Amino acid sequence: MERSDASRYKTAARYGGQHGAIVQTGAMTLLIDGTPPTLTSEQTLTGWRREFCVELLGEGQARIFLRAVETPSQTAAEQNQGRLFHRVSAAFTDLEGCVAAAREPLERLAQTAVRQQPTKENLFAAITYDRAAWDAAITAVDRWQRRPPATARAGAARAAG
Repeated sequence: MERSDASRYKTAARYGGQHGAIVQTGAMTLLIDGTPPTLTSEQTLTGWRREFCVELLGEGQARIFLRAVETPSQTAAEQNQGRLFHRVSAAFTDLEGCVAAAREPLERLAQTAVRQQPTKENLFAAITYDRAAWDAAITAVDRWQRRPPATARAGAARAAG
């Protein structure tokens, strides 16, 4: 029996206007919902996680947001809706800074995404995109969340200077 998206994900994040301000880049290809979903300590300890999500809207646009989910996302179901996701740390909160660090591959991803009409031969190809751009975006996100804390970076800069 297939569960609905709402019951499967118990998503804490909401679409842009309902959950926070949407910031557009200069090129107007990336719509960023910078308000992170709240995760309580209890949720974190019981398996809830955050996911970095890119919803490919087509026509060179993508919506980028964080969401909190109780169970792992289902790749085929998400891709059918034009959403790509990547698990990030429960402590991940600076989406705008992360997007700034990964802007180039994210913009390339948005520019190359094309919505497809499902055919009899391939019912699940809702969207095509540049897989190398998505892989580069994931690498940049991982690098961003593994960077040292700001206080450590400032101390290292003072020691070097």
